[in-house]
Amino acid sequence: MIKIRLIGYHFHNCPDFYVNRPNGSGDYLLLYLRSPTEIMTDNKCIRVPKNTFILYQKNKPQIYRHIQSGSADDYFINDWIHFDFDEYDNFFEKLEIPFNTPITLSTPKVITDMIADLFIEYFNEGDQHEHIMSSKAEALFHKFSDLYRTTLNAGSAFDKYFDEFSKLRQHLYNYEYVPSGAKEIADKLGLSTSYFQHTYKKIFGVSVHQDIIKARIEHAARLLQGSNDSISEIAAICGYENLEHFSRQFKKIKGMSPQQFRK
Repeated sequence: MIKIRLIGYHFHNCPDFYVNRPNGSGDYLLLYLRSPTEIMTDNKCIRVPKNTFILYQKNKPQIYRHIQSGSADDYFINDWIHFDFDEYDNFFEKLEIPFNTPITLSTPKVITDMIADLFIEYFNEGDQHEHIMSSKAEALFHKFSDLYRTTLNAGSAFDKYFDEFSKLRQHLYNYEYVPSGAKEIADKLGLSTSYFQHTYKKIFGVSVHQDIIKARIEHAARLLQGSNDSISEIAAICGYENLEHFSRQFKKIKGMSPQQFRK
């Protein structure tokens, strides 16, 4: 079981914030740096940008300080979790998450949202509180492992296309952009269809075709709950000419038929 000892979310520290723990804090520490930071790792100081994670191993040095910009409101902002295990069984080695190493993820907000959820639960009480905390922490690190692997696989494509593709993906899921398929998007971006599809899947771990379908089904689900349109009308609105095909895809993604979902 994972024991959360202390946790902070979007925590504001003074501009000259400095941590110097040569022997660590006596537990494990996950940091999310929302400010540019100088850290000591492998006996050398390196500068890391904001939106960087680092997982400190138990009883290893934790030495880092804020890189100040000079402005009066230049707080050092971070998220952090101090935690330990009832019994450590190579948990992070199995997940292939490295210790004491700056890590940038393709979608850090997924993890920071989970930290925020854990932060809220930390102040709750109940018979199952510790079990809930441990389960949420385990889920966080398993998700972290998935995102870390996805980011590594994306390689240079992550740096070059991540922002642009993330905005595109957001437009898809908000149903602000409804493309006919991958070729239309690739043409709009000035990329070949095959390169666009390959790069998109490298960054997000799913194909753009899967995201287009899921975005349509999620929009259909919103219409089923928030409108009086018939199911066939909603299918047509979401780009489906065949009601049976729409129903099959809806059930595959939502786990139930459109009729059952509307009830």
